[in-house]
Formats: sequence, structure tokens, C-alpha cells
Amino acid sequence: MNIIVKIQQDLKDEVTKLNNLIISCLKSDEELIEKVGKYLLEAGGKRIRPLLTIITAKMFDYKGDNHIKLASAVEFIHTATLLHDDVVDDSTLRRFKPTANVIWGSKTSILVGDFLFSQSFKLMVASGSIKAMNVLAKASAIISEGEVVQLVKLNERRIITIDEYQQIVKSKTAELFGTACAVGTIIAEQVDHISKDMQDFGKLLGTIFQVIDDLLDYLGNDKQVGKNIGDDFLEGKVTLPLIFLYNKLAQDKQLWLENIIKCDKRTKDDFVKIHDLMVKHEIYNETVNYLSNLENAASKLLNKIPVQNIYKDYLFSIIKFILDRSY
Repeated sequence: MNIIVKIQQDLKDEVTKLNNLIISCLKSDEELIEKVGKYLLEAGGKRIRPLLTIITAKMFDYKGDNHIKLASAVEFIHTATLLHDDVVDDSTLRRFKPTANVIWGSKTSILVGDFLFSQSFKLMVASGSIKAMNVLAKASAIISEGEVVQLVKLNERRIITIDEYQQIVKSKTAELFGTACAVGTIIAEQVDHISKDMQDFGKLLGTIFQVIDDLLDYLGNDKQVGKNIGDDFLEGKVTLPLIFLYNKLAQDKQLWLENIIKCDKRTKDDFVKIHDLMVKHEIYNETVNYLSNLENAASKLLNKIPVQNIYKDYLFSIIKFILDRSY
């Protein structure tokens, strides 16, 4: 049993309320919305982000139910961005299943994503916390901005810098992890510096999550990851493992890699060559060292928080789970 399943079992009442609220918010007079929503619910996601909201609220002894509304809002924002991402990226597989855009088409995916965004804002209002609503609304804008920045960089067809990569990850992935933690502290009425530390912790956790995801796209396998390996490379996305590789190559090889990224299309043969070069230059080890620094920073922030209980222990366990994940 992995730690996420154990936490979900330990928090069975909250997880049940979360699932029931999500299901109720997917009800619509339009059958297609419910059908797509049900498909996404049954797709096997780990629901780490809403779990972070629940755990964080309980870590500070919150007793109400509004953390469930905020956790559901977080999950709807996440799922909406996945629907939109899969259309933008023309993805065909997620969590071992065909993406919604493959089954129902891009237009349906975009519109259902919009519906989920609207439901998330209804849940924010229902929570009664203007402060939490402000943080979630800001996060939604930052995530969308991050997607646009990534698209702009993709269209430039060049090897981006580590700083540029970090900025994309910070907006696109880390922001929602940070927000998930922040709203848990806000609803538990913690002081601002505690909320800030927990938000920063969540952002580091989200960065770890994304870097692992990017590493698996090169050095994982289809059966482990649940999506097509090499998709990022074939789309022309430049992520951290590729940047690390580029920085280790001789000048002639750097030019070769630049030309591959400039091409309209990349081939699976190109991917195999890149994969072999990553193995040769020990890119896995370099990425693991990068992740180790992120882990240390996240643990340090969490240790600063002046509580000690099982919920804090859960957060430490989630760091390890994300670092060790293969999907």
C-alpha cells in the first residue's frame, strides 16, 4: 500500500465528503458534462492537491467542513487545466486511458474544462473565505499565464535556460500545489507567515512533482508512467533533463540538438538518440541531485512549522512519495 492510499484511508470521512461534493458539482442538465466528468473521476488520479488542502487544515486543528469545499475547488481547477492542456498538447493518453479530447473531441474538452473552472469559483464563494478565494483566483490566473508562456517558448523552438524552465514550472505546476497548502492554513485561521511558509512548501513540492514528471518522460517507460514516453520531446518541449544534457554536450552536439528542436517535427529515432545520450552523460543522476536540493528545502520549511502531529508526518511522507513515484 502506498502512502497516498494509506492517508486516504486514514482520512476516509474527509475523502468521502470530497468525492461526494465533486460528484454533486458535476451534475448538470447536459448529460455530456456528467459523462465527461464521470470519466475523469474514474481515471485513477491520486488527488494529491485536494489532499494537501485537507491535511494542512487538519494539521492546524480545523473543525469545520469548508476545507472540503476549498479542496474540491483545487481539484476542479487542476482537472480543468488537464483538459485544456491535453487539447493544447494534442495528448492521447493520460493515466493509462485515452484523453477526453480523443474520445469526445477538443471542443467538448475545452467547454467542460470551462464548466469545471466555473464550479471551482462557486465552491470558493461557498467556503465563505474571501482570503482563500483571492488566493485561488490569483492561482488560476498564474496557471493560465504559465501555460501561455510555455506555448510561447515552444513556438520559439530553442533550448530555453534553467531559469526560464523554473519560471514555467513555478507558474504551471508549483502554483496550485502551493495554493492547495495555503488555503488549508487560511481556512484554519493561521497567521500570514504560516500561510506563506506552507504555500512555499507546496510550491517546492509541486516543483519536485513536475521535475519527476519531466524526468520520467525520458527515462521512464509507458507501462509505469501511464502516458506515451517521449511526448514532450516529440512536441518540442524543452524540459530540465534536456537542458542538463545540452549543457553537457560539446559544441557540435549542441548545434545538432538545437537543429532538432528547430525542426517542425522530431522522430522516435531522434528520441532514442537523445535517450542514449542522457544515459551516457548521467542526466538521471544530475536530475536526482537537483531534486535532492528541492527536497531539503521543502523539509526545512516544513520543520519550521510550529506543530507536531500525524498530519505534518503525512506531508513529509508525501515528499518521499512524489520523489519515488514512477507514474
